[in-house]
Amino acid sequence: MNPKEIYLSKKKTLDEFLNLIQSKDRICASIAGGQPRTLLNHLSNKKDIGEIHLFTGLSAFPYPVFANPKVYVTSGYYGPVDRMLNEMGANMAYMPLAFTDFELYAESFKPRVVMTTLSAMDEQGYLSFGINAEASYIPFLKAARDPHQLAIAEVNPQMPVVKGLAELGDNKIHIREIDAIIESDQSVLDATAHEASDVEKKIATQVVQLIQSGDTLQFGIGAIPNLVAEQISKSDLGHFGIHSEMISDGFLILMESGKITNTQKGFHEGKSVFSFALGSQKLYDWLDERNGKNQGRAVAAPVSYVNEPYLIAKNKNMVSINSGFMIDMSGQICSEAIGERQYSGVGGQLNFVQGAFHSPGGRSILCIKSSVIIDGKRYSNIVESLPPGSIISTPRHYVQYIVTEYGSVNLYGLSDEDRPEALIPLAHPDFRDPLLEQAKSRNKKNYKSRSNG
Repeated sequence: MNPKEIYLSKKKTLDEFLNLIQSKDRICASIAGGQPRTLLNHLSNKKDIGEIHLFTGLSAFPYPVFANPKVYVTSGYYGPVDRMLNEMGANMAYMPLAFTDFELYAESFKPRVVMTTLSAMDEQGYLSFGINAEASYIPFLKAARDPHQLAIAEVNPQMPVVKGLAELGDNKIHIREIDAIIESDQSVLDATAHEASDVEKKIATQVVQLIQSGDTLQFGIGAIPNLVAEQISKSDLGHFGIHSEMISDGFLILMESGKITNTQKGFHEGKSVFSFALGSQKLYDWLDERNGKNQGRAVAAPVSYVNEPYLIAKNKNMVSINSGFMIDMSGQICSEAIGERQYSGVGGQLNFVQGAFHSPGGRSILCIKSSVIIDGKRYSNIVESLPPGSIISTPRHYVQYIVTEYGSVNLYGLSDEDRPEALIPLAHPDFRDPLLEQAKSRNKKNYKSRSNG
């Protein structure tokens, strides 16, 4: 059979899809923009659910099936939807996983069904994983080649066609390998950044001062990366490379302003390498090879490859830019939880901090708002010691640049005794004196601040 005939033989209706799911089943579904939203939404119509276990993360929508008491969801990364469902009492549990280990856990989870969203099929019979190579690509390929698993694709013509690295399979799969397809036609998940605050704008300005022409950049999630990109696009800096777990609209700003050339990376030169994209429709349109703008300049690769610290460190002047909630005087960073409340996930922050740490000329930058206001009261995000139960995302021995709206400091090379003194000027003015007193009592040496000579 030719590809079109194979495609038609595997095409199913939504009700036929429900028949492929067993009463008691284990399902792995891709995350964010690659999440098969039509399939997960329709799964609530299955009448004979006995007990279904599902592994996913960064949910794009509060699917009704997630509220079914017989459905148990494990999320590897909390987004707003995952947090909300957990707080509402749904069976939504968080699994502490570095993003590099999603694929490994997906295998140990032993799903019978693996689902993802793919692009429309090309004339040769290939479908692209589009903007989501990340953690779904390898598990889906393995399921497609395992007779004991089902690889079910939600085929959506709105999903961009994005090239990959040839040695890693080029971010695509042939129709003959897929077990079943169900068609949908809905817009790709829009994640346009929120309006930035004055504090975020000041932090972005501090970050730009630490960036040099020719750096290879990684941006984390949030408003600050886009602000940094906007400021760089208007500067004299240029010739940047990109090696990033995620790209968002900031990437497009830099690309359209001619700031990205990928000529000085030393690793995958000529290409921006990423694992997933999350942004506006304008970003997705640019990435889509069918529109002729990308032309293989930005390629998607599995997260186990993109986030591998050894490979990250192969980039010259690797600069990672990420955010945290809180830092203590030793340099420990909380980035994923507020106290014991899970807010996001381990993600890839530590991977890129380590990679930048070992990169020739590399630097890691962690952005922290100096304070936060809760119920009308201001609290410092720079503290003498973290609250009991706090979850450490980045250990002190890898931390380099810390940035708040009041400045930046490189903690690398500073002793335990010197770190408090370096961090206090980055705190909100209301807390500098109390932090200084705490630092004096904490220090076993004869502590003397620079301000006192």
